[in-house]
Parts: sequence; C-alpha cells; structure tokens
Amino acid sequence: MSRGHDRERDVRKLLRAERWLVIRAAGSLGTGDLVALKSGFTPRLVEVKSTAGGPYERFGPAERRALSAAAELGGCEAWLAWWPPRRPLRWIPEIAWP
Repeated sequence: MSRGHDRERDVRKLLRAERWLVIRAAGSLGTGDLVALKSGFTPRLVEVKSTAGGPYERFGPAERRALSAAAELGGCEAWLAWWPPRRPLRWIPEIAWP
C-alpha cells in the first residue's frame, strides 16, 4: 500500500476519533479524498497529501480550483490535510491556500 493511501486512512481514523462521519470519496467524485460530516459543523471535502516537498507539490492551482468548486457545489468547506513523512499533520483551510 502506498504512503498516500496510508495517510488517507490515518486522517480518516483521526477524524473518526473526533466523532466525524467520514466517507472515502477518492475516485467516486474525482475531487477530494474524504467527505467529513459532523452535527453542528460545516461538512468538509478533504484532500490528503503526504508529499515531502510541501503541501502544494502535487496539489497545484488546477487541483485547488477543482476542490474549491466541488466544495462550493456541495455546500462544504475545502480542506487540505498535509501529512509529510516524519512530520505532524497540518490542516490547511481553503482560505489559506495560495
């Protein structure tokens, strides 16, 4: 299994521990890896990246625009969960993206 899939599972596990309902969306939506739902919170469309070269190394402008558009269409917030090797998970909301 690849590091990316492992990280996706790790993020899903963390969200579930915080009582989010998490649905794997990779492949089915074409945009985003996880959909996270929790009563009282805005739904989240989450892209998970584990790149060592920075959060946007493989999450370029076109991918960011696509995730933003999908989140807007679905009434969600777009989030990047960047978790590089040997470093902690960093949650980056859409508003902080370049």
